[in-house]
Amino acid sequence: MIRRTRDDARRVRVVVAIVTLLVLLAAALTGIAFGVSSLRRTWREQCVVTDRELDVVIDNRKDEQRRMVHPDIITLYFGLTNGANLATIPFADLRKKLLDRIPNIADLKIERRLPNRVTITVVEREPAVRIATLKGRADSGRVADFEGVVFPFSSNVSALPVIREATATPAGKRLTGMAAAAVRLVEEAALPDLADLSVLEVDTTHADYLLVTLGDYSRARIAWDRMCEDTRASRTSLTNQLTRLSKAIATRVITQPTLWHATDYGSPGRVFAKDPARSAAQ
Repeated sequence: MIRRTRDDARRVRVVVAIVTLLVLLAAALTGIAFGVSSLRRTWREQCVVTDRELDVVIDNRKDEQRRMVHPDIITLYFGLTNGANLATIPFADLRKKLLDRIPNIADLKIERRLPNRVTITVVEREPAVRIATLKGRADSGRVADFEGVVFPFSSNVSALPVIREATATPAGKRLTGMAAAAVRLVEEAALPDLADLSVLEVDTTHADYLLVTLGDYSRARIAWDRMCEDTRASRTSLTNQLTRLSKAIATRVITQPTLWHATDYGSPGRVFAKDPARSAAQ
């Protein structure tokens, strides 16, 4: 009887010890959770934007006269208003969606500086050519950069060369095939050694050559090896072809507007001119 009483007392002490330990553990976990929550709340309070003009900087590298993406669009899209909490803004996801949504933006860099400053650098695409359909207006409002990405732009582009397509490539898409080759031709012809060519317009609707209108209003049929590929070999072939054409024009043998042939068809490396009327009839 006495032994049973002692065993019962021992069991009670063990149960009490376990319950006490569990209570202490629960209290400790509650305290830790409260501490973490307090620290998180304090941290987030430090990440609150208190003055947009001082805490958020939008750096747009383009000249004010040619800028198409206004800084306010960026601040509102990311929710960078007074009182916003930078710790809760999903910058990476929003950046990806914005690049898909606005084709004028080539890159968007986000730099967080703890606790409550962020710098967003917007790099706009630089228009290199105007894009139009074969019989459409040259000033269509669509342009492309040298990467071939089409985007809307309407400020001071009237001096840019025109690339004419059979079917309009929509904004946000990249030029392909002969149109992409035309962009590479314009880029190459803009180099100092070839600047005398002064490309005004490129018709991309022919199957095996580009019909180029030059600065003196003569025209040239131009083709080169693997012209629809953007490779070093293709670019080298293009450079050689344009160099031969430039040298042929520089001889001044023909002074009136004419049609030049620089296609390598039948006579590799040979550039020659024909009467435009006769060529048109062929």
